[in-house]
Amino acid sequence: METLKQNICRIIINGKNVTEDITPYLSRVSYTDKVEAESDDVTLVFEDTEGHWQNGWYPQQGDTISLEIGSSSASVDCGVFEIDEIELEVAPDTVTIKAIGAAISKALRTKTSKAFEKQSLKQIAQYFATKHGLRLTGAVGELQKIQIERKTQDRQTDLSFLAGLAKEYGIVFSVRGDQLIFMDSDELERQSTVLIFHKNELSRARFADKTSQVYGAAVVSTRNMKSNKVRRWKITPSDKDGGKGTLTNDTWQENVTAENDSQAQAKAKGGLKNTNKDKITGTITVAGNTKLVAGINIELADIGQFSGKWHVVASTHHIDNTSGYTTDVTIRKIMQ
Repeated sequence: METLKQNICRIIINGKNVTEDITPYLSRVSYTDKVEAESDDVTLVFEDTEGHWQNGWYPQQGDTISLEIGSSSASVDCGVFEIDEIELEVAPDTVTIKAIGAAISKALRTKTSKAFEKQSLKQIAQYFATKHGLRLTGAVGELQKIQIERKTQDRQTDLSFLAGLAKEYGIVFSVRGDQLIFMDSDELERQSTVLIFHKNELSRARFADKTSQVYGAAVVSTRNMKSNKVRRWKITPSDKDGGKGTLTNDTWQENVTAENDSQAQAKAKGGLKNTNKDKITGTITVAGNTKLVAGINIELADIGQFSGKWHVVASTHHIDNTSGYTTDVTIRKIMQ
């Protein structure tokens, strides 16, 4: 089994490479990568009987960590993180440092209020991208199609407001590096599989297939305030939207406010995506694999009805002195 030191390629704190200095004290490191909304994070656990981290090495507010893990042949560039929490446990002395993606700035996590009127979803997203010095990327064309008469951010963080807005329309939202990303979940799931895992390659696995709250169609209604006419929109998932598989005959209906036809269609489609996407879910643990990152598609084989194409929702790379390098993955099955 490879040691932790063999799997740590680089640790940089505030721009200085400190890998050789601190790796001898490092007992565990975890890096979690997520597709949606939440920030990526890292956790480093140090043996500190000599008191280095409690004294001269004690991090300061705003200190950053850059981490690269893997081996000389393959590695994961985890990115840049800002130290968020420090824990000390005594007898024996252990220091745990937790950090979140540096792009998830305090400004993004500060509650504020703002009203948006007569703007497209793209214009709203661009406002926040400009505000935080980020680049708007992803399904920008789809955002332009959705027109919003009025939307109010009421004492919410920019992060939660954007996450809620994206979910309303079935769009995947995240902040990574210098990018504010809005992606079409269908587009992500249509991508080719990157890796194949057979049953005998899974150290642990758990799968769940639910039949309740899984719908075959969605309905929303819009009322024209001038003519007082009501128009109903019914969305049935097509093959490319995940329409195959054992969906029920139930129809998803909610008290959804829609200001226009394009918004109504987008909300109906988004509601259907959100309710159906977690029909078949799972978690697997495999030997450490640097290619297993959030957002890719993988294939599972030799597990009966659970074989097939899966989307990686989140991955956590664990490296410690006991079990070496392993990767835990949260996945959802792509209906085909």
